[in-house]
Amino acid sequence: MLQVVVVCTIILTLFFTASHFKSDLWRKHLPSIPDQVPQSFRPPPSLSFKNQPPKPKPANSTLDFQEIFYISMPYRTDRQDALSLLAAVSGIKLTMIPGIDPKTIHHKAEPHMIGGNNMTATPALGCWRAHANAWKHIIDNNIETALIVEDDIDWDVNIKDIMGLWGWQLRYNNTIRWGRENVEKGWKEDCPYGCDWDELWMGQCGNAVNKERLDLHWRYSDPNGPDIGSADEGFQKEFKDIWKISGGDGMRVTSATYGPLCTMGYAVSRMGAMRMLYHIGGWHGMGLPVDNEIAFKTEDGYISGYTMTPPAFTAWRVGGSRDTDNALSNNNAPTTDEGNEKGWSKGLKSSVRKHLAQVLDKNYWKDMENERR
Repeated sequence: MLQVVVVCTIILTLFFTASHFKSDLWRKHLPSIPDQVPQSFRPPPSLSFKNQPPKPKPANSTLDFQEIFYISMPYRTDRQDALSLLAAVSGIKLTMIPGIDPKTIHHKAEPHMIGGNNMTATPALGCWRAHANAWKHIIDNNIETALIVEDDIDWDVNIKDIMGLWGWQLRYNNTIRWGRENVEKGWKEDCPYGCDWDELWMGQCGNAVNKERLDLHWRYSDPNGPDIGSADEGFQKEFKDIWKISGGDGMRVTSATYGPLCTMGYAVSRMGAMRMLYHIGGWHGMGLPVDNEIAFKTEDGYISGYTMTPPAFTAWRVGGSRDTDNALSNNNAPTTDEGNEKGWSKGLKSSVRKHLAQVLDKNYWKDMENERR
């Protein structure tokens, strides 16, 4: 009897000690990202401690993709300067893919135009070619995953935490892929965002969902997520009408990608790049701008992936002709805006562009006023 009591005492002591230290370590090593393991998705008590998912952690300097590329017209050095600053203060690494002047595309190199559409020498053709060049670069250089962004974007100062948490969600809480009861099936995969996607969308300006498959989504709390009321009206409507979320800070939805609009920020796997190039102008023909083509090929099921709403990358606007290179009439129009100082974006909790002044502004002489040597 005494032996039984001693054994029970030891077991209880170990249990409470492990629980205490587990809780302390969780908070110690991730002060900026709270426990995001939903209670309903945690393993049953019968699973051993080693089968618990790890806690989320910030993404690396390429946001846990192999590369980050941004597309920019060579003459838009103003945007390139800005992105260099944003990347530096965010601790991320960007590589430029030059935008393409559509007039330089030989007519023999144009995709077969479907539906009688003619995009010869139009900005839409140049935009497609730039994205196609990014896909081709990924394929030719055996890049497993890459994030592709455009040069007029904004993101949150905590973008590494945001993307690290989303990667955790896709890898350890992917109810779309595995179902609610079997998410642990993906825990052994060695892919930061899971291993099953062609495309990831976190920089769309609009988002159509498959209303026949609304079960293919889940919601999660992001401490760096915005109040949905600050996002574009389309995302507010999606939250209210589709996902039945009335508001509140920090709620995000991951859904099966169906109809993303705009290409401000999306990722592709190498296979995803191959499928996009194959289906969109590189082998088969095309008849619409590249973002519409991607959306329709996704709706048809030829490519697939996941979408974050509200998105992590949003448009930065200054007003006037600087805001687009996709309208030929704007290229020679005078600039009437007041520059980045008066610029704006929507749907971010803490804009990195607006944060630049806090990092870089100083006044040496004012700081030295009370310093006498």
